[in-house]
Amino acid sequence: MRAAIALICLALAACQTPCPPGPSETIVARFECEDGSELQVTFTLEQVVVVQEGYTTLTLPSRISSAGYRYADQGAELRGRMDQTRWTRAGAAETLCDRQQ
Repeated sequence: MRAAIALICLALAACQTPCPPGPSETIVARFECEDGSELQVTFTLEQVVVVQEGYTTLTLPSRISSAGYRYADQGAELRGRMDQTRWTRAGAAETLCDRQQ
C-alpha cells in the first residue's frame, strides 16, 4: 500500500505544470507575459481557450509535442512546460509568459 502511494506521489511530482488534464478535467491558469499582456487559459485534454484583454478569445486544439504541451491553429500557438508558456497570436511576435500563482 505504501509503495503504491509513493509511486502515485512520484508520478504527480514529475507532472509538468499545468499537468495534462484528465478526460473531463478543466484547469484554469493565469499568465503574465513579457510584453505586458495577461492571459487566462482554460486547459482541457483536447483544447485550450485563451482569453487576452483587447483580443478575440481563441480556442486552439491540442497538437503533438515532444515535451510539455502545445496547442495551435491558424497562426496562433500556446506551448510550454512547467510554469512558463510561449504565446504567439497570428501576426504578432512571440512572447514568454510566466504562470501566476
